[in-house]
Amino acid sequence: MPGARRAPVLVAVLIAALAACGGRSIPAPAAPTPADTPSPRSAAPAPAPADPAAACVRQTLDGLDTRERAAQLIMAGVPADGLTGAGRTALTQGVGGVILTDAAGGEASAAQVTATTRAVQRAAQVPVTVATDQEGGKVQDLKGAGFTRIPSATAQGRDVAGLRGDAEGWGREMSAAGVTLDLAPVADVVDPALGESNEPVGALDRGFGTDPRRVGQAVTAFVEGLDAGGVDATLKHFPGLGRVRENTDFAGAADSRTGVDDPGLASFRAGLAAGAPVVMMSSAVYERIDPDNRALFSRAVVTDLLRGRLGFDGVVTTDDVGAARAVADVPVGERAVRFVEAGGDQVLTIEPSDVEPMVDALVREADDPAFAERVTESARRILALKAARGVLTCQGSPTGG
Repeated sequence: MPGARRAPVLVAVLIAALAACGGRSIPAPAAPTPADTPSPRSAAPAPAPADPAAACVRQTLDGLDTRERAAQLIMAGVPADGLTGAGRTALTQGVGGVILTDAAGGEASAAQVTATTRAVQRAAQVPVTVATDQEGGKVQDLKGAGFTRIPSATAQGRDVAGLRGDAEGWGREMSAAGVTLDLAPVADVVDPALGESNEPVGALDRGFGTDPRRVGQAVTAFVEGLDAGGVDATLKHFPGLGRVRENTDFAGAADSRTGVDDPGLASFRAGLAAGAPVVMMSSAVYERIDPDNRALFSRAVVTDLLRGRLGFDGVVTTDDVGAARAVADVPVGERAVRFVEAGGDQVLTIEPSDVEPMVDALVREADDPAFAERVTESARRILALKAARGVLTCQGSPTGG
């Protein structure tokens, strides 16, 4: 073969390997003469093997223009029991993901959800992340035939030892139906002095408890179980909704106590250590961190705290910004722009009609090269999430054929 006379050492290694595979002894070639032996300076190290999944992400990203990259940053709502015309339009606009919402006709069965997710992927320009809200208790979007009725997080937190196995089972049900991302678990630590007066978590039994260490153990079990079941987990709502009274779905909310070194962040740290690839931002204001901006619009919270202090480099997503009262005073397109400026990646809206104005706003802002790079960075993270879960595939990659 070309270069064999210049690299007899490599030939010897190859022959030895073949001999080992064949189970018989092959005599080594004669020792090379000094003239044939490459000098240390001329011997190039063998190239490191390429990461096919990373190559797939790069290949896909390179094939997207600015508008298509911006669209990857949007996740739009689709009813769990069927792809609507509005949902189909959102997919033709190139959204990076969909969230399955409550079925329009009642509870969707596993068979209906499977049909919906298949239709979604067929209509997608690029394979999409399929998410749902499957916490348990009062927050469980998929609960028709074929889906286990999941107990509330409060009940789950009483049996941390069994939670990993339970979560793996719930993950397998979702994965079999085409779901790739669960918008759970809730990592918020409820202030025991508030209890049910904490409307977003305590009043709905959505929290694992009031002790950060115990909550962290439950979060870890849930994250690891979902992953074993074939579904990615989402930690929410960073940096925590356990100390607010108002529910951001229905009102503004503020936290006057949580700081950058707060003990309540331990549950989020535990979830990140367990491998959670997605973090959902709170829509509340954290007065001790950034009194002027809601967390999802705050660079101090998203970039400095979550990415900087906690070292998270995965996908940062919003809570729903389509119908939430907390962001109602912000124009639809600006919601996406301000979130991306803060360091976020995935804008979640249950309103498919929000997709076009959000993408338009991101594209306009991308006239600024620095913002265009932010869009590209986020699109890369979203594509990497899909490649890691086997949603995005390329020829020759470990995730594809």
